[in-house]
Amino acid sequence: MKKLMILISLVVCYSFISAQESVNLKFIRPSKIAGSVERIKVTINDSEYILKNGTEITAAVSCDYGHSLRVDASSMGSEKTYYLKVKRGESYVFEVGFEFGGIYLKLLKGVEATEEDNTAQADTSKIDESWNTTLKVDRKDKSIGFTAEKTDETETIRKEWLARGGKIKNESVMLTGAYFSTNIKGFGTFNGHGGGFSFAQNWITLNIPDYSTGKSSWNSLNLGWGYDMLLYTMKYDMDIESVSSKISSFTMTMPISANIGWTVGLGKFLDEGNWKGVALTFKYRPSLVLNNQSSTVKTTVLGTTTKSSSTDGSVQFNAVSFGFDIDFSNFSATMDKLAPKPKSKFSFFFLPPIGDTPLFISFSFGVSFYSR
Repeated sequence: MKKLMILISLVVCYSFISAQESVNLKFIRPSKIAGSVERIKVTINDSEYILKNGTEITAAVSCDYGHSLRVDASSMGSEKTYYLKVKRGESYVFEVGFEFGGIYLKLLKGVEATEEDNTAQADTSKIDESWNTTLKVDRKDKSIGFTAEKTDETETIRKEWLARGGKIKNESVMLTGAYFSTNIKGFGTFNGHGGGFSFAQNWITLNIPDYSTGKSSWNSLNLGWGYDMLLYTMKYDMDIESVSSKISSFTMTMPISANIGWTVGLGKFLDEGNWKGVALTFKYRPSLVLNNQSSTVKTTVLGTTTKSSSTDGSVQFNAVSFGFDIDFSNFSATMDKLAPKPKSKFSFFFLPPIGDTPLFISFSFGVSFYSR
């Protein structure tokens, strides 16, 4: 048992270490008279390294390619910060020391990543496109629910856009269907079925500010539209003594809406890859709703049948549909709300007719994706 626990610990440690990516950083402090008795502290990822006059150190530091690595050098109340744009496969050499006016920290050797390198490094990160499935069974009502979803491959486009800004288009499509049936004791059978189709397009323009140590702002403009089409039919058969009625109806509803949103972020950069502050979002969503409903009633009394039909249609326009959100969060969390990850999702639900519970079946399939 002891050997097994040691083996498990080794496997866990190896898995953790192999999951980290690191870069070699070398720091050289030349021998100088200025500040010779003072020590210089170099801080990277909460790890501290001490350099005395005329010494050097080399550190293997874990990093996240595509984001800047913060390097701090401090001594005697003086501090210098360098944001290193790490490039895969590179090693870096820094010189640190004292000069007139305080401490200095400069890069001597190593090529930093460019915008194109960051994009390529982000694109090489694997997107998990496997299906994540969930099965839920309720023992009380015997219902079964099943969902399956996966991240769409266009997540790489979204990630690049979040790093660079500019324009991007998001589209989504969804299909739904449902069926239900129930027998009302003493009255008759009531059942219906239907489904729907949804489609939406949104164009998002993102303006990201250049890194600065003071206050900064960014903004995002969202323009889009969408529509839904919902179709349902229902039937009701009733038999009470000598009276028999058959009622059927058809309903079509089609909302068409515009989507206008503007978000402004006010805050500051904690480092080049981390912004935090407050995001103010204004939303305007006017909509036009088309409704059409028709019904037929057949009634038989003592062998005599009568039939009546009716049709009703309406058009409704809602021009006053405003919204306003305030989020105290970081940039990534805010953008995940404004531009969520693209996904494919399938869901199914089945409720069996036990006792007074009606039979109910529903399913849906939706997909969202990004393009330039």
